[in-house]
Amino acid sequence: MPTQTSKPISRSNTRSRKELSRSRSRKELSRSRSRKELSRSRSRKSVSKTSQGLEWNVKNSVCPKTPSHQLTINREGPNWLRITKNDIHKKKKTNKYEIKRLNKSPGIYIIIILKEDPNTLYLLREFTDLFYRNSLDYPEAPVDDGMIGHSSIYSDQEFQMEWLKELTARDFELEASKTSDKSQQKLLNDRAKRIRQQCLLYFAGQLYYDKEIVVWTNHSGHFQPPVNVKHKVGLPIDKFAPMGSPKINKSIQLRYSK
Repeated sequence: MPTQTSKPISRSNTRSRKELSRSRSRKELSRSRSRKELSRSRSRKSVSKTSQGLEWNVKNSVCPKTPSHQLTINREGPNWLRITKNDIHKKKKTNKYEIKRLNKSPGIYIIIILKEDPNTLYLLREFTDLFYRNSLDYPEAPVDDGMIGHSSIYSDQEFQMEWLKELTARDFELEASKTSDKSQQKLLNDRAKRIRQQCLLYFAGQLYYDKEIVVWTNHSGHFQPPVNVKHKVGLPIDKFAPMGSPKINKSIQLRYSK
């Protein structure tokens, strides 16, 4: 029988298959790169959103809510302690958070966060116990002259400027409430917001400490910061209690029931 011979493969067919293969490889590589770039882009956006949520911005600015200024205690002096997140240590196998610098000084501390240094917590020891019994008397702010408090972070001149911002914002809001023109209302209310965003403070609260963070709050009659910024402060969220919460007394009682 005659032998059946296979047809010779033309060079053009071989090239076509190779070019097709290369084209597919390039497309797959391109798709792979696109998927990786999309994944990286999503990751960057996710990280960006997370970091933005933890960072302070001008919208978090808080102005004084009352014109009364408490006695000034120089924030550059030794009485205001400055701590960062790095000073807060969680003990292993417990739910205790320690700030070693405070271990020999229990009590209630004023917490302040300023725009000038948003990563720093200014702490001023106001009481030597957790029950508001023993207040501290600082030489630069004697008890006979008045009280110390959250506004003590400011000098008289600074506080006057901060209160003026709040007053100006209130004037714009009052003017807005008197007009029925919606666009004018929005313009005036926006001006009030922008003025308040110029205030120098981000957060004011209280820290109850006795060899561990017992509880911390957004309690401040002068500034009344909102609860929704608690995750920006840098203190443990599980130890937070909003101003006036029964959790504050429960946390103190639990600390001393051991």
